[in-house]
Amino acid sequence: MVLSMVEAIAPATSANLGAGFDVFGVALDVLFDRVLVERIVANKTIEITVDGEGAEEIPREPEKNTAGVVARELLKLSREKCGLRIKIHKGIKPGSGLGSSAASAAAAAVAINELLGLELNQLQLIETATLGEMASAGAPHADNVSAAILGDFIVITSRKPLEVLKLKLPPNVEFAIVSPEIKFNTSLARSVLPRKVALSSMIYNVSRAATFIAGITLNNIEIMGKGMNDMVVEPARAHLIPGLNHVKKKALDAGAAGVTISGAGPSVIALVDSKRADAEKIALTMVEAFDELGVKSRSFHAKPGPGAKVVRKE
Repeated sequence: MVLSMVEAIAPATSANLGAGFDVFGVALDVLFDRVLVERIVANKTIEITVDGEGAEEIPREPEKNTAGVVARELLKLSREKCGLRIKIHKGIKPGSGLGSSAASAAAAAVAINELLGLELNQLQLIETATLGEMASAGAPHADNVSAAILGDFIVITSRKPLEVLKLKLPPNVEFAIVSPEIKFNTSLARSVLPRKVALSSMIYNVSRAATFIAGITLNNIEIMGKGMNDMVVEPARAHLIPGLNHVKKKALDAGAAGVTISGAGPSVIALVDSKRADAEKIALTMVEAFDELGVKSRSFHAKPGPGAKVVRKE
């Protein structure tokens, strides 16, 4: 059966989770990008339209759009002599630190793989989606796209060759997330990172990342929270998010197990044990903390979610 259209969705994600810089990622069940791809029989062009959250910020040129880059790569692999019409509905605000570009790339990869009958495996889909990340982030990061495609929590154990572990988080894990309305440049957030790191800081971060994984294996969210402390990346980016330390303290006082910047920011994510605290209340507490500093924000609460999937095809 030759398909004419496939629609897929992919979730918001949070990367790093403290000390797991460019290595940890988690899929969230609260926000999604939706990508509909149609076959163009008449020509071999790639056409892109975008609506939804921050649509005005998304380029339509295929070489500058995450889904467009994915489409170009997958058409090269295909024997199909066709073009693609891509309709992106953004449910995830660009530049929020919640994997917006990764979601578009992941949903496009899953949809086009199905449409063209390529039968790529999940690692191949991740590699293709990381090329889409180049258009947005300037580098083929695999943390967000891996979480967006595989779902749940992932660890990048090797980049070349790509190796990804998927782990199931404890059942009572929830996240409280707040996104402040501030001007934020993701490329700037990457540029402020230190090029050299003190040995003591490296040791600290390795211990924290190991603690986070230990918390998962022990089914202990309190231990996971201790693993979210970071001595390298977050201190370098803290000045980009007004009131970050104030918001973190308020969340911890309200019962969060750990708090950190989500991805490059400016969103802030708190780990919550649902048996001990209310994620929605903690999210609202973080909103109030930003309000106290004159910064407007909006909040979400989420659980670890499934990865990208096809939702419709014809």
